[in-house]
Amino acid sequence: MRNLLLLFCLCLGMILGASAQDLPQLLLLNTVISSQPDGFGGQMPVVEGEVFNHGVEAYRNISIFVEALDVDETVIGEGFGYLVDACGTALLDYALPANGTQAYSAPFELFAEGEVANVRLSIDARATELDLAPVADAPAVQRIAEGEVVMLEWLDAGTLIYGVGCADDVFTELDWQRYRLGDGSLGEIEHPDAARVTPEMLDLADVTLVSQSGERNPDLFYNSRLTFSPSARRVVYQNDLHSIYSAEPDGSYRRVIHRNLHRHSLRGFIWSRNPGVFLAYYFGSYGEPVYYFTADVDGNMLSAWLENLPPSLIAPGPAPDGYAAVVGRREGGVSGYYWQALYGDAKLLFEAELPGNNYPAPVVTRNEIYFVRPLDGMPALQCYSRRTGELRTISALPLRLARGARAWAWLSPDGGKLALGMNGVDGGLWLVETGGGCA
Repeated sequence: MRNLLLLFCLCLGMILGASAQDLPQLLLLNTVISSQPDGFGGQMPVVEGEVFNHGVEAYRNISIFVEALDVDETVIGEGFGYLVDACGTALLDYALPANGTQAYSAPFELFAEGEVANVRLSIDARATELDLAPVADAPAVQRIAEGEVVMLEWLDAGTLIYGVGCADDVFTELDWQRYRLGDGSLGEIEHPDAARVTPEMLDLADVTLVSQSGERNPDLFYNSRLTFSPSARRVVYQNDLHSIYSAEPDGSYRRVIHRNLHRHSLRGFIWSRNPGVFLAYYFGSYGEPVYYFTADVDGNMLSAWLENLPPSLIAPGPAPDGYAAVVGRREGGVSGYYWQALYGDAKLLFEAELPGNNYPAPVVTRNEIYFVRPLDGMPALQCYSRRTGELRTISALPLRLARGARAWAWLSPDGGKLALGMNGVDGGLWLVETGGGCA
């Protein structure tokens, strides 16, 4: 692959009888060649970039064909690819709207000897009508960014940072931005904790340790979900057997928090309003029950073990002290949100049709609980008063939260704004005025 030249060719294939020249609307941008795992422990070449639709129609079933050529223009390799999301998952039924841009990935394989001199790309697609879910008019909501916003931290009531990329990646793999609410300024940054993640730190914390062999594998870091607490000193992560640990920022003083989690898929850590308290939550795919536990970064379990807690139908929201969580459940024919004491019983807060596990977890403060959930088929933000039991609708939300996407919520330190991040093709970042909460 050395000295590989890119030959951008918009020689579009026959599409429902149309000639190649009839579809100049789909352009390939920012094309590069890299490699990806081939499923057999090796690597295979892949062409990556973006498809831009500068036409007036939407296009569905977009396919990218790759031909690898040697210096004599002889085809020595071929491949095939699709539009993909930030995690590289194929978007097989996605319709690219007019003026829309979406990433693509097209792996290819060499079937003849020779050195690749260039590659030739072509596109197949079908014009289509867009069938978009309606979006609510929400004056109290401000859109801050596009892209797949999957992590966020409030530095103070007027400043936040957010990460764009794949929800399954560790924070150092995301593209980070700082946003200042006062003047609306936005700028690229490195995450403040990124410099702490060094090979020495990862080895000392045994993040890279292969438990059965005792060898070191640096790639284990990328599945560790390693996260620095936004409000306390220590870091939390999982090892190769999915046991949860905490450690000092340099990797020292490692403490085990929960073992025997290898059968579960960790989706992330939700930080409560109290310093260092978190909820770890697990599920496989959309529609599956969510398992969870709470602990703190000092290594103390605050809930019962994961297997001893009844699962939730939504991503649970931890109480500030970590000794309870707001969950979704159907019990005795009643569907709704429950206050689950993590060493005791559950109390029904109110009956409701529950959203999927891709909706944001409830945000729990000392006196209030914020819910993002569908009302009459449209996402909305509500506030529940823990003192009076009253439920107030704050605002409709302009989200298109399909099954293949997920969303997260983060309340500002002063409680005045709720940040909403979402991944997927309609992803982005929004700020919602809470209007004084439940008052």
